[in-house]
Amino acid sequence: MIVSKIKGFVLLFFVQFFVTSAMSQMKTIWEIGKADNQTNDLALAPSGYAKFLEHDFGWEDKYYIIGYSKPEKDFPYVLPGPKDKWGGTAPTSGIRSHLLTILFNAGKVAPNSTYKFIADLAGYNQKIPPLVKVTINGIPNIIELHGTEKSDKLPDSTLKQDEYLITVHLRADVLHEGSNEIRFTSLDGSWLVFDNVRLEGTADLQLIAPTTAYVREVKAANYETTSGAQRIQPLLVDIEHLNGKPTLQVKLDGVAILNEKLEISRYQFEAPMPSVKEPKTSKYEILVDGKIVQSGSVNRTSSRLATYADYVDTKLGTAHSRWMIAPGPWMPFGMVKVGPDNQNDGWQAGYDPTFESVGAFSHIHEWTMGGLGMLPVNGPLKIRVGDQRAPKGEGYRSAIDKGTEEAPLGYYKVDLIDYGIRAELTSTTRASFQRYTFPAGKPGRVMIDLQTPAEYHYETPEVTLKKVNDRRIEGYSKQVTKDVWNGIPNEYTVHFVIEFDQPIVKYGTWINDEIGDKDFANIKDAKDAGAFVEFDTDKNPVVQVRTGISYVSVDGASLNLETEITKPFDWSFDKVRANQTKTWDSLLSRVNIKSNDRREKLRFYSNMYRAIGSRNIFSDVDGKWVDAEENIQQLKNKGDVALGCDAFWNTFWNLNQFWNLVTPEWTSKWV
Repeated sequence: MIVSKIKGFVLLFFVQFFVTSAMSQMKTIWEIGKADNQTNDLALAPSGYAKFLEHDFGWEDKYYIIGYSKPEKDFPYVLPGPKDKWGGTAPTSGIRSHLLTILFNAGKVAPNSTYKFIADLAGYNQKIPPLVKVTINGIPNIIELHGTEKSDKLPDSTLKQDEYLITVHLRADVLHEGSNEIRFTSLDGSWLVFDNVRLEGTADLQLIAPTTAYVREVKAANYETTSGAQRIQPLLVDIEHLNGKPTLQVKLDGVAILNEKLEISRYQFEAPMPSVKEPKTSKYEILVDGKIVQSGSVNRTSSRLATYADYVDTKLGTAHSRWMIAPGPWMPFGMVKVGPDNQNDGWQAGYDPTFESVGAFSHIHEWTMGGLGMLPVNGPLKIRVGDQRAPKGEGYRSAIDKGTEEAPLGYYKVDLIDYGIRAELTSTTRASFQRYTFPAGKPGRVMIDLQTPAEYHYETPEVTLKKVNDRRIEGYSKQVTKDVWNGIPNEYTVHFVIEFDQPIVKYGTWINDEIGDKDFANIKDAKDAGAFVEFDTDKNPVVQVRTGISYVSVDGASLNLETEITKPFDWSFDKVRANQTKTWDSLLSRVNIKSNDRREKLRFYSNMYRAIGSRNIFSDVDGKWVDAEENIQQLKNKGDVALGCDAFWNTFWNLNQFWNLVTPEWTSKWV
């Protein structure tokens, strides 16, 4: 018997991993491949694992549709893990996770029925066992397989292992009428090999096979747009083109409101429903080549008018990406780039959407630069972030509820499962604003960590941290990233001022492994350092914190905070968030995209956001900045800024032209 370790348990599911000798008595609803201890009916089998990437398997936009796709062509017999070089992981490309997406269109689901998803494995690498995530209609379960062998095998025709089952039990309300999605994701470890993948149930479930197009989702938008002088509430129709050039028609209460020819890939059409002042329920029909493929009801309500910022998703592009590409409320050319980090030190450190934890919200995400991590916690004190794959409780890192994660422009929100805390972030150019909502019964604590994981590990040759009063902390961290480029180090100092909206009731610090209750100053060559502060969250469960940073001085950080947040917004999180949205809208509105496909607008404006937000201001509000020789310089003209970036490599391909056309006032600041 092999016992599995299960993380992120969800009440809707009960997951078992076991050696089996008998098949379940439930009915098979659908299956991919035959449960015959053979892999030959699946793609690339029995030994073509090295061609996994060549056949474009493992990407987010790849899918297998029940009733349409072919197992011998569209579903690989093997799923590589991040430890497999043949799966794409390499020093320059970074860690590579993979996922397989299964889609199926179901009829009505019997209310008292039960189902289970089964991944019947022919084997896996027991020397480096996989860590996988099975997500069914957005609800995840993380499953760790255990190893018993010392030898490292390859997933080829020589594989001879016992049969294993990964079984996910689910209630009927997990499935629904229409499109359903199952995702199988490799998070860590090495490969696994499929014999058969199937869905079983106690009741029959009608499956609707697509022909030329597949409807993923239909829902009313939570915003309105304009068409000429008319306001409309879009009916969002998410549809996948499969083959040919089918015609899509959308009807609302029997009247056609959209007619489109599908050509390639995936769309999310904004079918125009006239706006309503009072709530109203309407009937919709989705027709492909004149045949109804889906119908239902939609609740229409009066909604706010969308802005350009609504077409930015700051999580877009963060998978398989770099330290500088993360979700977060970042201002145009902002110095502060506060956001969640969930990975260890190293290439591609920072944020990856497949990880379901947060180690810290750090303030700097620049090439070769990082620093100043913070996280709200409670319970036993821990002073290390903890490894990205560590068991619960090893560090202060927390698992997150992925369903609560939001990252629109100007805002980041997530619930920290381990602590029952909701964290919200926003920012200005040189300062961050965070809002933490703590549960009752435990003192709320905020960790302030000067040594957090980054893409390029940095050392701290000198650190200072002190509590100025019961609501304010100040300090600095001199940081060195060694051997950045041909042995040349990157040296910089992060100065900070941190203010809380309620009094600190307990204060402590740590240097390396020593924990105390005193300030520290000019500490040399600390391997780790930070502070923790606690609050009476039974009296007031919401703790707000605003933080200014500077590369020049603590006085500069204080002035940045006072100028950008304290004076104009005081302690209003919502006003700071609204200010960022307004700032971005003024830039995004310079380019008006005409399309009824929301995905096209989302791609364009999210990339426009990256193009403008990816470079950074190095100077303070008073014009002071630190040059490459670590000398403080003063800009002469008000409004001038010192700018930096990860590099100008390859910007001549499109970024230079874009900046010149769309933000010429910023282009002129580079020279």
